[in-house]
Order: sequence, then structure tokens, then C-alpha cells
Amino acid sequence: MQLVNWANQAASLAFLLLVPEIRAQSNTSNQNTTLRFFQDNSETSCSYADSDGTLTFTTESIPLLGHCFDFRSLFSGNETQGFVNQTENLGSGVHHAQDPGIHWQLLNADDFDLLANYSKVLYRQHVANPASEKYQPGHYADRVVTIYPGPGCRQLNPADNTTLLPWYGFSCWSEEQGSCGSLGYSIASFSIQPGREDDGRTCWVFAEEGIAPSLRPAEMAVLATLLLGLWFVV
Repeated sequence: MQLVNWANQAASLAFLLLVPEIRAQSNTSNQNTTLRFFQDNSETSCSYADSDGTLTFTTESIPLLGHCFDFRSLFSGNETQGFVNQTENLGSGVHHAQDPGIHWQLLNADDFDLLANYSKVLYRQHVANPASEKYQPGHYADRVVTIYPGPGCRQLNPADNTTLLPWYGFSCWSEEQGSCGSLGYSIASFSIQPGREDDGRTCWVFAEEGIAPSLRPAEMAVLATLLLGLWFVV
């Protein structure tokens, strides 16, 4: 059990090590990132056009660092918009063109069902009239989105608290209608992170990721200690 707990903390944050450079923020490329969440038994098709009654999270902000949102507390709360203030993460004397943090908005939060299984997700981060090829689908976008089976952006399976489940990542500019798919579990949390510079590697489109608990406890403890201070939950 201790091994899985360490693996869960380390693996859920380890992807941050894969983002060595922060993408330069561009006013011309800055488009909303929209997530829509569908119940597994929903008769509504999983498409960007189906917005009536569909739980929706959207942001136009590019964060300074990753932030985790707990799905249940977010949609069951009283707020339909908010701001994650990251001013304290600015270096001394650094000026930011926009409010440093994440302005977010929810749609159809009144339709949230605490007992429902939200296992289908639509991701959209699209530039309608890209100025260059790097803003087209298949290239790195301004933000990275990751989705998790456990609260607090953890991989721990909430059904048994002993096994790990994969997390899913999105980091590409999307097609106009976005990308939709099934997770295989009910979403518990998701994160919004700054995008990474295009280094020639393939960006993520509903990529299934995760680290199995194969590291030794000491290794996972070091990794978790290094990364724990970078993570915030709402």
C-alpha cells in the first residue's frame, strides 16, 4: 500500500518533468481551451456542437504553472467563474501582460449530477485562422490539459485506493470541433498547465499516460518531494 501511495504521488506529477521549457505566450495564438464532460450513458453525442446541458469548463488564460481542479467540488460549488491567482509565482520585477493565473468559467453547472459517471470528455483548443503552421492542429498549443481518475490530480483508483489508473493528456491545437473520447473511468480531477515549446516530439491528443509503481520507494519519495511544491488544487 505504501508503494502504491508513493507511486501515485510521484506518477501523477512526473509529467511536469517532461515540460522543460515554458511556451512563449502569444497574443495572436491565445485561444480558449474548452472541456466538455458527458455522462457515459448520455444520449447526447460527444461533440463541440452539443452544448445544451453539457458540463463545460473554459479558460482563455495561459497559466504560469500547472493548477489542479477537482471535478466534483468545482461543478457542485456555488461559483460559475473564478480566478486562480498566480501573482506570487512571478519573479521579482517581472511584468505580465495579463493577470498571472487562470480565469475560468463554467457552463451548465446546475445540471451536474453527483451520482452520475462522467467518463467522456471533449477537448478543444483551436485557432480559427492560424497565422502560421505552428498554430495548426497537430502542433503544440498554448496549454496542456491532463485528466485523472482520482481527486487532487492523482492516479489512485478511488474504487479501491490501491491500484493506479492512467491519466490522459492533451497538448495539441485541435480541429475546429475538438477531440472527444472515453476515459474508462469517471473523471475526478483535471489540470491546466502552460504549453511547451515544440521540440520535434509529438504532442498529445487524448494520450493515455502514466507510470506504473515500479520505482523503489526511495526514488519515488525524492520525485514526490521535488514536485509537491509545484502543485495546487481548487
